[in-house]
Amino acid sequence: MSNESGSVDTEVKIGFFQLLKNLWPNFLVYLPYAFTISILLINSVIISDIIWPGDDLSVHAGEFGVLVGTSTYMVAFSGILFGILADKYSRIKLFAFSELFYGIGFILNGFVPSGRGFTTFILFMVFNLIRGFGAGGYYPIIASHVNDSTEDKERSQFFGIIQALFQVFQIIGMVISAILFENYFWRLYFFVMGGLITFFGILVYYVAKEPKRGAKRKELKEILSNDNIVYDYQLTKETIKTTVFSATNIIAFFEGIFTTIIFGVPDFLVTFYLQAAPHNLSPLILSLFMIVFGLPGGVIGSLAFAKISDRLGKKNIKNRVYIIVFSIVIIFFCFLMFFFIPLPSITPEQGKNMLFVVSLPSFWMLGLTAFIIRAVIGLWNINQPSILQEINLPEAQGKISSANQLLESIGSGTGPIIAGSVLLFFNQNYQVTAIIMISLGIIGGLLWLLALKWINKDVDRVSSILKQRGLELRERSKTTE
Repeated sequence: MSNESGSVDTEVKIGFFQLLKNLWPNFLVYLPYAFTISILLINSVIISDIIWPGDDLSVHAGEFGVLVGTSTYMVAFSGILFGILADKYSRIKLFAFSELFYGIGFILNGFVPSGRGFTTFILFMVFNLIRGFGAGGYYPIIASHVNDSTEDKERSQFFGIIQALFQVFQIIGMVISAILFENYFWRLYFFVMGGLITFFGILVYYVAKEPKRGAKRKELKEILSNDNIVYDYQLTKETIKTTVFSATNIIAFFEGIFTTIIFGVPDFLVTFYLQAAPHNLSPLILSLFMIVFGLPGGVIGSLAFAKISDRLGKKNIKNRVYIIVFSIVIIFFCFLMFFFIPLPSITPEQGKNMLFVVSLPSFWMLGLTAFIIRAVIGLWNINQPSILQEINLPEAQGKISSANQLLESIGSGTGPIIAGSVLLFFNQNYQVTAIIMISLGIIGGLLWLLALKWINKDVDRVSSILKQRGLELRERSKTTE
């Protein structure tokens, strides 16, 4: 018995370090993105004061929605470009280019003049759009790179690990940026992060190695282990019709618009809700709140649910769909509950006092809700990419993930813009705004349930095509010997 447990432990350790060895470029470019992704929201009060000195944050909710939303649109549209390129050219070079663009956007943002109203706002938005262009390449390039660097059984483990680390880095980034912005060292933050990210891009370009396309699919692994055999298939009208436009793919495209609303809008609303009057929590306290409650939930949930998802997904890919729907339903109810927990009115000074804030019973109720949300929110990010990779060919991974990212980003980008407008229309009524916006997200869960009808057929179709191609490549290798 002890030998058995020992062997299992060894396998897990080898698998984990093998993932790090094969996929370190993904971690190096994606985790700095996590570290910086929340700077606008967590520091919204201070950034508002940098742009419009003396104005209350709630007055500019609409402009902030535009600032956040337009960047997300840029992520969506640049992702299409990077997705097309990722299926034809070196993923490593594309990683480096995306990272350099993202880093330059940070460095330039450090030079923005403060306190000039519309001029400062426009410059913040322009450099945020530059960062959005670079960030748009991350997901489609990762999807293509991971598909050719790991075997099927390893992908859930990878997505679980990177999702857990994403949440860790996101929350740590919130705290560090909150400290620097609260002390008005925001220029230093942009310069340092921009320099580091630019350096990471250069490092990836010169050190990382490009994986062989298609070499990790179980149907092709044996034949492509021959260095002389190359998977050089491209999408045709027939494969586009039968795989790219499969029922599950189409459903996954459109559910992303609604699902990302339920993921993106609440973060936008929660930040405004807790930082604006009459609750007045400081960015630092809000960041510490996420460390105490959100971080454990995110890490425990991502790592534990990755193993569960992998185990159930091996039995039947439909189980991944059930897990996604479960996560959407739990998040729906928890986010609604969040806005209906009664909170006291506190002064800005009290909002900076950690001891005072933790003495409030409602603070702990919010914390429990945040823990649950963070624990299950990763289920979608763990299972959705695995489903897409199973129902698509190697030469379509970048295009599919970028098309999916396009529609998801439209949802997450439109969400804050609409939410800011709805918030103003209902005179800062967060409860009504939350009900209206979050209700849209439940449509994503219903669409996933619809996909259950076709998903197994779509998986079998791709597997059959790859088996046939494996035979073709074998015959091709015989003729070249």
